[in-house]
Amino acid sequence: MMPAEADELRARLTPELMADIMRDNWHSHDARWFLKASVECGFDVANRLNKATIRSMARTEMMRLLEAMQCGEVRDMEDFARIANIACDVYFPAGMFEGGTEALGKDAARGIVRSCFVFEEVKRAGVTGVYECACGCRHEGWLAACGLDGKVEIVRSMMRGDPYCEVLASSVGRKAGGASL
Repeated sequence: MMPAEADELRARLTPELMADIMRDNWHSHDARWFLKASVECGFDVANRLNKATIRSMARTEMMRLLEAMQCGEVRDMEDFARIANIACDVYFPAGMFEGGTEALGKDAARGIVRSCFVFEEVKRAGVTGVYECACGCRHEGWLAACGLDGKVEIVRSMMRGDPYCEVLASSVGRKAGGASL
């Protein structure tokens, strides 16, 4: 039964619920885009485009988050790890993702992922052997948005059968010219 008043319906949409709906819609869009692109163009092209898009989108999402939090300059890997953990809370809440980022000295950080909704969906679709995880690309985009540059590699991956994922950012330093979208 639908109440007659639109205001009553709107009142049921708390800010948290609206954020969850928007986040779920975005993740569903992303998955469906990848599926359609892989059917139309093949997995090689879909993986390449997905990683390029994630890298670019990650810069945008981190820039928006930094602006919303009114952050100043990201000075070091401790700052980056703190902000990356907040970004994960915003973009991948509990139930979708379990993991975190820690600084490993002045020029390195490690992200550990123990549970990932993307991996679960890829596994369910039966394409772990052909899907290329874009998690490293997300870290590249986040570093760029923070005005940092470095080498990012996926050291361990559930997609390859490891019990968890590990993304290592190393040789990180200030990017010439600062952050860019």
